[in-house]
Amino acid sequence: MPKIYKCLFYGLQLLTLMAVENLWIQSAGSFPDITEEITPESPEFTIFIIGLNAGRRNVKTGVFVRGAATDNEVINFGDWLIPYDEVLQVLQFTSTVISDNEVELRSPFKIVRLNLDEIRNDPELGLVLSVQDIQDLFDIKSEFSFREYAIIFDVPEVRRGRRTSRERPPVIVEGLPEISPPNFNIGMVEQRINLTKNQGFDLNNTGRLSAVGTVLDSSWFLRLNQGDITDSQTWRLSEFQIIRQTESSDYFLGSQRRFWRDQRTGGDFWGFTTIQRRGYSPSSLLGSGAANPSQRLQPEQVTATVTGNAEPGTLAQLVSSRYRGEVIAEQFVDNSGFYRFNNVPVGRQVGRNYYVLLYPGGSLISEPKIEEARFTILPEQLPQGASALVISGGLQRRFNRGDDFWGEFTEFNAGVSQRWGITEDLTVGLGGIYDSSTRGLAEVFYQPKGTPLRVGVSGFLGDDVNITTDIVWDSRQFYATFNSDFDRTWYSLNWRLLRGLTLFGSGDLDTSSSLGLQYFRGRRSFSTNIRVSVDTDETLNWHLNQRLGDFYLFHRGFNIPLGSTNSGSRDSRTNSSLSYRWDANNSIFLNYDTINTTRGSRPGDNLLTAYWSYRSPVRTAFGELLWQFELGYGVGSQGHGLYSTLGTTIIPGVLLQARYEGVSLTSDQNRLSLQLVSSLGLQQGISPGHRRIDRMRQQGGLLVQPFYDLNNNGKLDAGEEIYADSSEFLIIDNELVRPTQMIWHHGRFLIHLNPGMYRVDLDQAGFPPDFQPLETAFAVQVVEGSYTPILIPLAASYTIAGVITNAEGEPILGARVEAFDNDGRSASLSITNAAGVYYLEQLRPGTYQLKVNGRSQVQPNTITIDENSETLEELNIQLLD
Repeated sequence: MPKIYKCLFYGLQLLTLMAVENLWIQSAGSFPDITEEITPESPEFTIFIIGLNAGRRNVKTGVFVRGAATDNEVINFGDWLIPYDEVLQVLQFTSTVISDNEVELRSPFKIVRLNLDEIRNDPELGLVLSVQDIQDLFDIKSEFSFREYAIIFDVPEVRRGRRTSRERPPVIVEGLPEISPPNFNIGMVEQRINLTKNQGFDLNNTGRLSAVGTVLDSSWFLRLNQGDITDSQTWRLSEFQIIRQTESSDYFLGSQRRFWRDQRTGGDFWGFTTIQRRGYSPSSLLGSGAANPSQRLQPEQVTATVTGNAEPGTLAQLVSSRYRGEVIAEQFVDNSGFYRFNNVPVGRQVGRNYYVLLYPGGSLISEPKIEEARFTILPEQLPQGASALVISGGLQRRFNRGDDFWGEFTEFNAGVSQRWGITEDLTVGLGGIYDSSTRGLAEVFYQPKGTPLRVGVSGFLGDDVNITTDIVWDSRQFYATFNSDFDRTWYSLNWRLLRGLTLFGSGDLDTSSSLGLQYFRGRRSFSTNIRVSVDTDETLNWHLNQRLGDFYLFHRGFNIPLGSTNSGSRDSRTNSSLSYRWDANNSIFLNYDTINTTRGSRPGDNLLTAYWSYRSPVRTAFGELLWQFELGYGVGSQGHGLYSTLGTTIIPGVLLQARYEGVSLTSDQNRLSLQLVSSLGLQQGISPGHRRIDRMRQQGGLLVQPFYDLNNNGKLDAGEEIYADSSEFLIIDNELVRPTQMIWHHGRFLIHLNPGMYRVDLDQAGFPPDFQPLETAFAVQVVEGSYTPILIPLAASYTIAGVITNAEGEPILGARVEAFDNDGRSASLSITNAAGVYYLEQLRPGTYQLKVNGRSQVQPNTITIDENSETLEELNIQLLD
């Protein structure tokens, strides 16, 4: 819908609402305590139409306001009156009723409580705010621009990345044109080659070939391990997997992990697994590599409670990160000075640490006070009333010969299990498995609400019994775990004694344990991190990391015997590194390494290495360094020699890494290694890939190609140029996609997304005024393994502008000008300003009938636009008697 048409529509709607509202106020008293109708502040004030801008962006083209201005001067600008609803729309405020006479107004930069008694009523405009009111209430200054003929509001910049998880508009995809992923494709292929040459030995070459793609709304993945790249007889099928993951169910076919923890049979598992969920959504934390059925049993959200104190009037926001986190919940602190977030939906991807941001007075542009909040989450805990059923069956596979491509499929394994969320604190599971024998499976997961205790118990009952217990105590000052089965019992602890000082320990109660202290203190350009521990083998381990400006010192020692000799079974080692970074790209390093071995009678070895490190400031579209290298020299007990490394992505889609060592810590033989990684994207032609092939096994995305559709056929033809401006033109599920969230790569925009159905809207302001998309909203399905292509043809858009005059040649203010196509539909609409100027925008080639105020008695009354027309043409129209 053209912007001018929208403005007239909203203007007419506003006039209707004002009339209804005035009748309502007079008869029913909608706002019983509102001040009586006001009169203009100045006898010179009149009602006229102007625009309203938020910064440089025009939001409203035609809005009725009360004020006064000469040809070059505004009169009493602070007293100008603007309709209340128009102000809220331009400044992006949403209104929530708090009580009969109080509302909460919320925008990206400000949240205020407003008493309706303070809102004035104009007899013709209805509820209004003056320019001075807007500055006093919202801290928004403004000015009038004669060039724009609009009020320009100085809207503050809001910190990027802050998003709210509540009060978002619903995502509606019904009725939109649907874009589906391909039924089958090869999304990406990657070949890794590793070459190693040691002095006195033959060249060793190995490789790994991987491919990923889409098949029938699922992803497929293939990986071959190449023992010798030149000999296909040494190649083995490492993985082949098909995955389909949805909100309510998952399906895994091929190589995969078993869902039960105790696995008595060796080898890898090939088969079929399905998960059926009821009452909850799965965790969306999709990582790299094969999908984990156990992780997909975990819910995306559980509930938690956060409390605290703050000054009354403070806005408290619970966020998932100190800087760029999502706003999970928020509330104003009342006179009690106490805030409480009940039943907060806690996302699995957020982790364990959260923050509460406290904004004095509700000002989101001020610097907030930050307080840490901590949640404890039991991963297996299901919401009350939810359930999950998992069924799995397949064969074990082993490799017996070096030239065996497929491997040998042997023992049959199967299992079935169901979990129920009994209460908010308790989840239980029952099932059975078969892996060489039939056994029962029982699970209990318990987390008392409001306590830091988490307990998980799972057991197998059959010809033998095996019970695994996991107990976690996770409070602000003390964190401890206790894990046991019938074979081992191990623990870990972390106790915050003082600020910066922590006692930690870990170990196995049957073999060895360790206990130590850690100290940390840090500022902007200074930090100290010291960690020391001793274990029951009478060995010492330490770690020192010191930063002072651009100097960095790192020193580590492990398995250092407390006596004069190393009586243990492990080598003792030390590593020391002193570095200086003289700018963002260049650093120098001095490293010293030692090792004392327990094997043989040879004394310990040492190596001193000095080198220069360079990292180029230029990166690829995927964030990889274009160049990086190190050059230095090493001297040690085994001799001396050159040291160098090189890494480059200068060839698109190819990563080259090389390393040469003339001497090492334990050998005097030189060694050369070379790694070559070649990635190709095979969608919409062949293009360099991004080396994230493992991530594409569980994720998908969008491949967006806006292009200038010069022949208006909706297809990307030879000679038609791609629109490469990464301005903000894409909106996904009502969230604006920032340019930093898109990857511009060889004629396409790439956006990574989890599988699902998305609503994609196009902001016409992000495209050239003379080229606009024909469709502006789609329902797009994203599946694992590939990108869903979206072609956006930009058709030529034409604008007709001029002056509307009456029969006497005088300009007409507030005239409604419309252009109708051959089917009688209004294609564009405009309202004239004080000079009678109109703009009919976003017209396509064709013949249009012109009407003014609904009348066709105008001269001229038609206009024809073709490919030879100018994108902006002047046409003056006269309204005939």
